[in-house]
Amino acid sequence: MSTPPQGPQSNQPGGQPPPPPGYGPPSQGGAQPPPPPGYGPPQGQYGSPQGQPAAPQNAGPAQEWGYPSTPPKKSRTKTWVALGVAGAFALALCGGGGLFAYSKLGGGGPQPETALPAETIGYVKVDLDPSADQKVDMVRFANKFPAFKDEIGTLDEDDDLRKQIFESIQEEGGLEDVDYEKDVEPWLGKRFAVAALPSDDGSGPQPVIVLASEDKEAAEEGLSKMTDGDGYCSVQDDFALCGEEQSVVDDAVTGAEEGSLADDEEFSQDMDDLGEDGIASAWFDMSKAKELGPAMSSASTEGRIAMALRFDGPTVELAGRMNGLPEESVPSGDGTSVEALPEDTAAALGIAGLDDSITSAWPEVEKNLDDVMGPSWQQDIETQTGLQVPEDIAKALGSDTVLSVGADPTTPKVALRTNGDRSTIDDMVELIQGPDTSSYPSSYSSGGPQVFVKDGDEDRVVVSNDEGYAEEVASGSGLGDSEAFKDAVPDADKASVVGFVDIASLVENYGGEMDADERANAEVLSAVGFSASGEDDHADFSVRLTTK
Repeated sequence: MSTPPQGPQSNQPGGQPPPPPGYGPPSQGGAQPPPPPGYGPPQGQYGSPQGQPAAPQNAGPAQEWGYPSTPPKKSRTKTWVALGVAGAFALALCGGGGLFAYSKLGGGGPQPETALPAETIGYVKVDLDPSADQKVDMVRFANKFPAFKDEIGTLDEDDDLRKQIFESIQEEGGLEDVDYEKDVEPWLGKRFAVAALPSDDGSGPQPVIVLASEDKEAAEEGLSKMTDGDGYCSVQDDFALCGEEQSVVDDAVTGAEEGSLADDEEFSQDMDDLGEDGIASAWFDMSKAKELGPAMSSASTEGRIAMALRFDGPTVELAGRMNGLPEESVPSGDGTSVEALPEDTAAALGIAGLDDSITSAWPEVEKNLDDVMGPSWQQDIETQTGLQVPEDIAKALGSDTVLSVGADPTTPKVALRTNGDRSTIDDMVELIQGPDTSSYPSSYSSGGPQVFVKDGDEDRVVVSNDEGYAEEVASGSGLGDSEAFKDAVPDADKASVVGFVDIASLVENYGGEMDADERANAEVLSAVGFSASGEDDHADFSVRLTTK
């Protein structure tokens, strides 16, 4: 039994009669009672009171439909379906490996940022029809993970991803009365975005969904059924904008006509600097963080961030570019020595220029700690330890600081390798474990943890909780030549910050603590790597997840 479409602003609870005829989009067949006097669709418009001129067709919000005179009721607890569909698309694509894929688009055409106003705070965009190579890699990557296949099913390169995800939503109990072939496929395009817009009263961001539309009339009918009164949509030529409130959507449509996000110079520059764009991207203006609500009202973050996710064979990469940063927050240094760690290193973190970073950031750190610990905390530490803060901390950590974790299934072994000052390091170690007790009777113990210090190559000092591991890190090498490391951090030699985790090694050593499903998904993975570098007011970063 077919049900006439309802206007998306209807908030009729179940069991109550539907709104009077004349509201919502016109019926597509079947006899309907006449609308009440004063309402009807004169001149092709929905909900224009008789005797009043209808808005022109190119007036943006004139294509909107819903109750014309009753203000919408907010539905914060029930997620309106338009948002659910968009979020499900994104989550399904990243569910298998924890990341989206991001690549060069094959077909061009209108982009969601053209339908968003320039004052947009941030957005995430997804395209479900990437270039052929990217789609092949994306499908192969996703199909490696049992969890993805259990949730979505095995993908084929020619599959309609929209339908795959739509069916998974229905399996979870959503969109029960919506037919994909009739209500969705005729109009839904391959691109969509979720955007955060500033509110007029500063109460927090206003979410807006942008869905590519290939048939305006079909989109109006389909969205009316999909939203089922829980939200408001405005269908434009290439996109449909949906939100929880009519005023938010109207403002977004009007704002985009006056100046779109795509036309904003900073946004365009950020995306150009980022490079390729593909099936997913994200952009956020961090300087507008205070517009996210009272909790962020005191935020003083500067800069903007653009991100892209790209497939590279069996690897998925999240690449990012940050512009407009304050000088003290840009990663600096001449590279790290992470590559010189032992080949079987399970995890590592290297930071170049950490000594200078601590010194430059200290005034802000000191101010925050004063608020928490009181104004005399720094003097108390210096009196009790004899160390100068932060000077001695910076001297000990040095300009090349590397933390490593050994691949040992029985005892966690951790080491810190640095080009810092040896005498300062010795003083700190003595404070940690107490005085040297080697000449004392065997029954005597200082009570502190055992810490071992070894001299390494190139004036490096190694501090570890295990003497054997300290010697291994001091003299070992080979991590930079391992395939797992090179795949995960290909630009490690140029980076100011490098992170690496050998997932395969950890699963091998500790996989016995996982349940069968967790281990099956983890065994697909090889490693994850992170790198970051910067110059002037910008920084670049990359996170790469590799598979076997």
